[in-house]
Amino acid sequence: MEAEPSTTTTTRITDLNEDSLAHCATYLSLQDLSNLATTCKSLKRVAYSDSIWQHCFREHWPHELLQTSGLREAYLKRRVAVQQFKFVDPLVAALYVTNARPFDHMILDKNDFTFSQGSFIQMTNIDSFLNGRDGLTVLSDHNARITCMRLFPLSETSLFRRDTQRKENVLVTSSCDHSIRLWWKGSCQRCFRGHNGPVLTLSDKLLGDGSAKVLASGGEDGTVRLWSLSSSGKRGQHALKATLYGHEKPIKLMSVAGHRTSLLATISKDSKVRVWDTTTSSALRLSCCVGMTSVPGTPVDVKCHESLLYVAAGSSVIAIDLRTMQKVITAAIYQPKLCSFAMLPSKPLICTGGIDK
Repeated sequence: MEAEPSTTTTTRITDLNEDSLAHCATYLSLQDLSNLATTCKSLKRVAYSDSIWQHCFREHWPHELLQTSGLREAYLKRRVAVQQFKFVDPLVAALYVTNARPFDHMILDKNDFTFSQGSFIQMTNIDSFLNGRDGLTVLSDHNARITCMRLFPLSETSLFRRDTQRKENVLVTSSCDHSIRLWWKGSCQRCFRGHNGPVLTLSDKLLGDGSAKVLASGGEDGTVRLWSLSSSGKRGQHALKATLYGHEKPIKLMSVAGHRTSLLATISKDSKVRVWDTTTSSALRLSCCVGMTSVPGTPVDVKCHESLLYVAAGSSVIAIDLRTMQKVITAAIYQPKLCSFAMLPSKPLICTGGIDK
């Protein structure tokens, strides 16, 4: 008996209309889209569809304004720019505040944004802000302008209670009202007093290796004061561990050495640099200065990396070896003067800014 001829028809992927194929292609990775475009001319047209690249663009940059045509080129151009500069593409958010005072200090910690205006601190979460929720917290315990803000791990303070808090940070601020305040969960937890005038700066890291970490502060009175963050008590009683004398002018900036966490570098308004070994003194009025030098120009910022201290002052950035107190290199020159200086914490990559630059 003869077999009947087969009536089965073959359906090919190209039999689907381009809109349906483009919708399916939105689930593909960038590599798969590239492979799809090299298959044949008809699938290349699908892979180049604006609907696919609009989806890719919105997925990566949902808050960016998008052009109406040439979306593939726009996406690839943006992606190449991100890859070349090797940074995570930033999230853009506009925050409008009713207080007309200028912003003095700003800190961005993951998606938590903290800034100060005069004596006020305002905190918000970027995710809440983008979702339309009013998450602005105002802290107003200071009575005068805030001069410095730092973030430190909660685990290095007396507030730490359990392992689930290990990733949390505390905010520490100094002010012209002669006080230092430690903030956590939207309220002031500790208040430290001891300076005979405005507190101008705080150390960028805590000093010490063990559990008894120490915060350093510099004041208009020319003193460096060391505070224990492990002390308890709302008013910070017994927190002051030492007062270090030596500077003749107000202390503007300070940074903790990278190779030895007991070393603190400070610079005063007259551009005099001093290095202190904070482990050699625990008594009031006993100096522990282990090195001195000076730099030309008005101090802008300082930052330690390993055994080097980078000092931005005047029109240049000078690197000083903390082991010898010798100037080893001029890292940058910026005429007529430097206005800002920043440095990556993981390696000595610096960034400088000047007038109209």
